[in-house]
Amino acid sequence: MLDFPTGSRLARELADIPQLAIWAQLSVQPGAGQQGARVSGATRTPPAPLRIHIASYLGPASPGDVHDPYGDQDGITPLAGTLNTWARIHAEESNLGAPRSGSIGTLTAYLSRRDILAWAVQQMWADEYASEIHEAWRVLDGLAAIRPRRRALQLPCPRCGLLSLSQQDGQDAECGNESCRAVLRPAEYERRVEQWLAIHDAA
Repeated sequence: MLDFPTGSRLARELADIPQLAIWAQLSVQPGAGQQGARVSGATRTPPAPLRIHIASYLGPASPGDVHDPYGDQDGITPLAGTLNTWARIHAEESNLGAPRSGSIGTLTAYLSRRDILAWAVQQMWADEYASEIHEAWRVLDGLAAIRPRRRALQLPCPRCGLLSLSQQDGQDAECGNESCRAVLRPAEYERRVEQWLAIHDAA
């Protein structure tokens, strides 16, 4: 059984998921992701024309166990798989009806229904359910990227040499080392990436 704050968070996150999925879907398109360094030399493969991890998470889910003879699965359950599993459990155990389709919008509308939600928060598995929905919401919130994000950068700081550079969306790269605090403009960091790639491609 869930306490009131956890149940409220569950209701809020179920309501958020369809909108976050729309924003994440927009990020799948070519050019929607962050631009990486230019491809050069014969050893680099051009990137796929879409952000595969987002397409995989928002794509359809196979029912039951997934066999991976080609080793191309990423191991992450798609959003639809998580929602479908919980909707099926709700429908089988509650006798309160079932969703009309397996779309993200329909599944979240079903799971958000007041009678379904009021029943679900009282079940023995409610903690597990709230935890899985929270994790799905957290992943989706990251993929939707509707708020500025800070990401670690892969090259060492040119001043202190530590792997302490990070960049918030739309900002300059900054060194997190308190005794350094170097700042690199985006063009300067891109030049360093290209120099680093040229050195390693030549090696």
